[in-house]
Amino acid sequence: MTRPPCLLAALTLFATVVLPAAGAPKEFVDDHDHDHSERKAEAATDPSERIHAVEVAYEIRRDGTVEFEQRFRLRVAGAAIRRGPALNYFTVFKGPGGLILDNELEILEVTRDGSPEPFRAEPHDGFTTLFIGSADRDLEHRIHDYRIRGRTQSDWRREDGVFSAVFDLVGPLPRFPIGTLNTTIRLPEGVELSQYTASVTGAEDPASGRQGPAFESGFANGVLTVRSTASLGADRSFFVNLAWPSTTFATKSQWLKVLRQHPKIPLTVFSCLLLAWALLILLQRIANRTAARP
Repeated sequence: MTRPPCLLAALTLFATVVLPAAGAPKEFVDDHDHDHSERKAEAATDPSERIHAVEVAYEIRRDGTVEFEQRFRLRVAGAAIRRGPALNYFTVFKGPGGLILDNELEILEVTRDGSPEPFRAEPHDGFTTLFIGSADRDLEHRIHDYRIRGRTQSDWRREDGVFSAVFDLVGPLPRFPIGTLNTTIRLPEGVELSQYTASVTGAEDPASGRQGPAFESGFANGVLTVRSTASLGADRSFFVNLAWPSTTFATKSQWLKVLRQHPKIPLTVFSCLLLAWALLILLQRIANRTAARP
């Protein structure tokens, strides 16, 4: 079926204006400190603030939801972070028909050093910022253990009988060096991967002359494991790409999400159908009058 011109114009405007803006989230900053430039300069003089270890676990479920748990050990020295870190999660992906959808991120729980920690999730166009910490309390200058549990809806693509998904392992975390990183991605029982790849930038390997990627990976018993083999600098990225047969399990149709997140689309379609129906009736009446003339 041919899309109406008004719908095509709206989708073109969305892709050219809204999507580029979504791809540039605001910088990672302390929750309650708005003097960003001063904090950035101060942080540059204190290299002790860093993330010592990261552990991330994802579980893909048959209903299409993805539950995740992030654990990271963050050293706080009062330079860039005083009351708590801020994490930015990209939430947009390309759905049916090339439409831009949101994965409906939910933050279920945040703890620090084993105790519940105040947090606020602030949605924006294309990403959500998670602010952690309390406005009336400065953190002790030491290593703090954070744990974040969350859930998203299916945000993978289906094409040529294959589901494909991308996991950003370190993108949401504050821009500090990372000591070690371990990740597990669990698929539903009986699902085998068609392929997987990982991409790392910003690795800092003290062993001179080392060759090859800065990670190790393996897949067994439905679980993909990825581990860094070198520390990562502040300017780093770590992505894992998965693909598995779409026939292995069925998820909920994303068209319900399309209708919910793009309510103007069904309204536009309904309006076009109504106009087409009215035009059809008009043409039929004209034809009847022409046939009735002597």
